[in-house]
Amino acid sequence: MGYTHYFPGLTATPEVIDDARKIIESSGVTICGPKGQGLPILDEEEGIRLNGFRMAGEASDAFHLRGRKEPHYPEMWTFCKTDQRPYDMVVTAILIAAAVRAMDLPTGSVRSDGRWDNWTAGVALFEKAVRPLTLDEQIALELDVENMRPGRQE
Repeated sequence: MGYTHYFPGLTATPEVIDDARKIIESSGVTICGPKGQGLPILDEEEGIRLNGFRMAGEASDAFHLRGRKEPHYPEMWTFCKTDQRPYDMVVTAILIAAAVRAMDLPTGSVRSDGRWDNWTAGVALFEKAVRPLTLDEQIALELDVENMRPGRQE
């Protein structure tokens, strides 16, 4: 199966795309397009599509966070198996950005095969690139990631 993150209902809003640019620039990780080469896609219509660097063995499944355009295969836009490769830090930081932006909406959540401890690098990257998480945001995210918050499962 592999180490996977699940994010049904989260989308790449203009604010999340702006956060993603900052996260990628601050990461120090080589981030490529969805096939592990070229540039990542950060677009309001297409959404966010990226991967690690395939030639360095740092790629796994492509990360796709849906934009405004309806994807051909919607179920592919609700999870990403990173296998804890270096780009996982970028993926988790972007998922934090999307989840925080949707915190008061009933439309999206984030879960993971890992525990909140596995997200330490992503949290640090989000806080370095975007802003510090509030204590309430951190608690809510931890409960969501570990699939422990009542009433948030989809």
